[in-house]
Amino acid sequence: MNKRNLVVAVKESAYIERLADYIRHSAFGESWQLTAFTNAAALRGFIRGGYPVDLLAAQSAMLEEVGELPQTISTAAFVDFRGQSRHANELLQYQPLPQLLQAFTALYAAGGHALPKPALRGKGPAVAAVYSASGGTGKTTLAMQLARHASISGVQSFYLNLEQWNGSLASEDAAGGGDDFARLLYALQSEPGKGAAAVSALRRRHPALGMDMFMPCDNPDERLSLGAEQAKRLIAAIVDTGDYGFVVVDLDSRLDALHTAVFEACDTILWLVTPDAASGRKNELAMRYADRKFGQAFRDQQPKFRFVQKGSLPHRTDMQGGSSPRFDAQLPYVEEWAGGDHLNAAGAMVPHYRGAVDGLVRKLGIL
Repeated sequence: MNKRNLVVAVKESAYIERLADYIRHSAFGESWQLTAFTNAAALRGFIRGGYPVDLLAAQSAMLEEVGELPQTISTAAFVDFRGQSRHANELLQYQPLPQLLQAFTALYAAGGHALPKPALRGKGPAVAAVYSASGGTGKTTLAMQLARHASISGVQSFYLNLEQWNGSLASEDAAGGGDDFARLLYALQSEPGKGAAAVSALRRRHPALGMDMFMPCDNPDERLSLGAEQAKRLIAAIVDTGDYGFVVVDLDSRLDALHTAVFEACDTILWLVTPDAASGRKNELAMRYADRKFGQAFRDQQPKFRFVQKGSLPHRTDMQGGSSPRFDAQLPYVEEWAGGDHLNAAGAMVPHYRGAVDGLVRKLGIL
């Protein structure tokens, strides 16, 4: 695989040493070759010498000293704050390195360039969906904590929320999504071959949970416009970036063609049920409806279902055909969350729930 050429120019040699060491031990380093300079004259000689440069990130003063650059080079100025330079593309020099590397990739993809694909090990990343036909079961909490668990374990993860009402983040953290999702859907429709580049350009990194995601969109109709085939293309585009070992899809409580398509794209579907009779009845009705509506296409996905009970009370219900489901795992009821204050799935996690998520991952072999 041919690597892309990243050139970084800053005056601080310690900064370059830290960046080079991080890239050397990251998945980013499988796709990019770093060349670094602390002197503008040396950088200018390198560029004029015709050496390959795919992406250049340099301090604004050094870019000024270099002068005019070939239009084929994607360029950004390192700044301390947005608007500090006159350059169209700016990157915050001092930010967490995972976010900086993602910003490099996003800048390159935004220029219309094809992204290098790191070789996927084995068959590719694990893809799981979290679903329940009943609301309030903790789907979002579980999905985000699975992604968080993967990241803590050293597996790069992507959290994909496909709910109509995306409440995965607190309101103060959810700003900034804008029309990103609409742009993503347009790219998947108009240029399917560049889906991975669109994902790389529009994804964001959650600094606390250490996972990538799309920010909630401003218009819920954009989610409703997502069709079954587009959903499969979207998951495939995330996989095709080559950056992730785990992708988790957070679904809402409907069960339509999109849900069945997502199930097809997944290795595992975690189906949440709570002990109350209403939850059991809703999930029973959903199973029967999907069996009638989608037939064999739905039945083919059933071996992937892993039923997870939330709460410790014994619960049996006929999910389909008069048989009770076998619960593959159990998550604890968390009294502290009874009032709805449970992180928006992202805050401090209670130890026994975190331990239960770890046990679920190990037992079901999700990662």
